[in-house]
Amino acid sequence: MNLLNECTEKEIKLIKQAGINIEDKDYNEQELRLCESQIVDYIMSHSSKNKEMDKLRNQYNSIFRTINLN
Repeated sequence: MNLLNECTEKEIKLIKQAGINIEDKDYNEQELRLCESQIVDYIMSHSSKNKEMDKLRNQYNSIFRTINLN
């Protein structure tokens, strides 16, 4: 799956915000799982007191769905 083709501009910006540099290539399942794990780590690094984690989880939800379509 090529994330640049499957994700919207907004989703690509969110992925980059999580510190992931995506390339124009077909990612295998292991690479997609690594991206997913990095996004989860990014979300978990934020505060749960002000519900920032919940907001981020909602923002990244569509990306998780896209990655799991594979």
